[in-house]
This record gives sequence, structure tokens and C-alpha cells, in this order.
Amino acid sequence: MLTGENCRRRQQRLLALLDQRKLACAVLANPKLVYYFTGALVDPLAPQVFSIDAGGRSTLCTNQEPKQPAVDEVRLYTGYTIEKPFNRHTQIEEIYQMLGGGPAGVDADWLPSRLAPEQAVDITPALDEMRRVKDPDEVESIRDTVRLTEAGYSAVKGRIEPGLTEFQVYSMFYQALVEHAQTSVDLRGDFACGTRAIRGGGPPTARPVAAGDLYILDIFPFYNGYHCDLTRTFVAGKPSAAQQEAWEVVREAHRLAERLIRPGVATREVYEEIRAHLDRHQPTCGSFWHHLGHGLGMNGWEFPWITPGSDHVFQQGEVVAVEPAVYGECIQGGIRLERDYLVGADGVTPFDSFALALG
Repeated sequence: MLTGENCRRRQQRLLALLDQRKLACAVLANPKLVYYFTGALVDPLAPQVFSIDAGGRSTLCTNQEPKQPAVDEVRLYTGYTIEKPFNRHTQIEEIYQMLGGGPAGVDADWLPSRLAPEQAVDITPALDEMRRVKDPDEVESIRDTVRLTEAGYSAVKGRIEPGLTEFQVYSMFYQALVEHAQTSVDLRGDFACGTRAIRGGGPPTARPVAAGDLYILDIFPFYNGYHCDLTRTFVAGKPSAAQQEAWEVVREAHRLAERLIRPGVATREVYEEIRAHLDRHQPTCGSFWHHLGHGLGMNGWEFPWITPGSDHVFQQGEVVAVEPAVYGECIQGGIRLERDYLVGADGVTPFDSFALALG
């Protein structure tokens, strides 16, 4: 969970941005940004607004009393009530009246149609850059989500057998997450086995697992405000020689990434070197069709992107997911292994410790 101390530090960075842009205030409506700056895990299905003026006075407009938010004032609007009709429009109108006028610096979730063009400046790109480097409470929140996900892997490792369906494996995984969290969990990911995984993934289906199938579990749950993004691949039965060889190629790609990723290094350079390494494996040459990785945090996909078309460079303090893979009918599906790394001054440190093995 985010801490009040770190939220206040993030507010100071926001105030520096307002000063740089000569803006009188910021009004942010994205519930993830509200959490980022206040520590209040608000209802994402209801309108939420965090505002702060250039003098540092902060306000949270929300639909229910939060626990110790890092703001000077909390203003509650009508959430659920039987006293009068309401919907999202009336709730937004109530918030707008609380704020007393148009904001200056806004995020993409605010309603620019309510503002004159000179009143609203979209600071979303600057906020995206600000959020690339993670604070200590964010790092710990990501670790919590990693531990949750590894509980799921522990539940299915060694239990994926021919005849099970994709959704039965999903159910085992989800049950382990709920037991670990002791509450419901927003489980997102790819649950695809065999040749279905060569060019895609997505939710589980009723497809039965066949003997020798590779089952890719690319898991990115949302837990206490933060994602992780981890992938393991398990085989139904004993891995073939071709599968084991391909696994070694993907495993070596991570060792290469751990040597290459440093602050100041261009992400496209890392992509190109690892892509060349993967393509040297002739049985699956050219099968690596997707990105090598990306940043993560409150969103599953954040900057930087590790792609050939990216102009990003790695920064110290970023959290990045790295997911090399090879695919092909010759290995009965695909092998994708994904780890999450914290970028330090001299290299990277993995968040996850769950075994990468196929069985």
C-alpha cells in the first residue's frame, strides 16, 4: 500500500511541474493518479478528483470517506442514496460545483468539454514521465503483487495434465490467489496452451490440454493498486528435447537482458540484441513477433517500451517486465518467460524468484 509520506513527496514533484508550466492548480480525475498522490484506494467506477493549488493546498473529492488520505481536505459527494436520483453525470456535476470553477492542469480523464481551452492544460504526458521512476512504497506494492502471483504458480506447477481444460487451470490459479489475498482478486492474463498460443493468448477456453502441450501463463493481476507481469510456461508431461532446447534459448535471453539493461541504455538496442539471439535458434527463427518488454506499475503497460520503434532509454528506479519468447509447431506451442526487474545504478534486480523450469 502507498504511504502518506511518499504521497506528499509526489505532490511536491507535482507542485514543481505546476511552477514550471506556470499553472495555478492541477485537477486529476484518473483514479490511479488519485491513489498515486493521496494514498486513497478510491472506487474506479465512480468519479474521483484530486486537486492541488500552486500553494500546496490539496483536496480529494470522493464518494466515500477514505482512510487517512494525504490531503488537506476531503469533500464527499453523493454516492449511493435513495433520497434522490443520481448517475455519473450528476456526480460529476456535484464535483464540479465543489471545485468552484475550471482547473488549469488536468489529466486525460477530466472533462475538457466543461472548460474553455485556455483553462485546461493536459499534463498527462508529464505525469507519465514522472511515474516512470518508482518510489519505495510503489516498489513494495509491486513486490506484494509478485508474491500473490507466485502463489498461483505454486498451485498449478506439476498439475497441468492432459485432459484438463484451459479454464480448469485458470480456476486452480485463481483459487490460489484468493486464498493468498483472502479476498477477491482482479486476475488478468493470457491462459493459452499448445498451438493456440503461437500467435495469441487471452482468456482461457474449454480447449483441453493435450499431451506435450506447452501452457503459457502470462499473469498481470491488479492488486492493491499495482500490477506485476510475470510469465511461466509449463509442459503437460515430460518436455521433449526440442522444447528443452528452446527453453534454454529463452532462459539465456534473460541472462543477456540482465547484462545489457543499465540506466542510459537505449531500449531498442536491448530489443535488437535479444531478438538476434532468439533468431539464431533455427527451429523457431523469426517466431518472436511481439515486444520484448515494458515498464509497469499502476498500469500493466507503462513507459519505457522495449521495442524496435521505441526512443526510450532506461532510467534508474524504473520497474520493467522483460518477456523473450519463441514459438512454433515444432515445440507444440510457445515458450515465454517473463520476469520483472528493478533498474539500479549498476544493473537490474529481479522481483520474482519462482522457478523458470518447464515442469
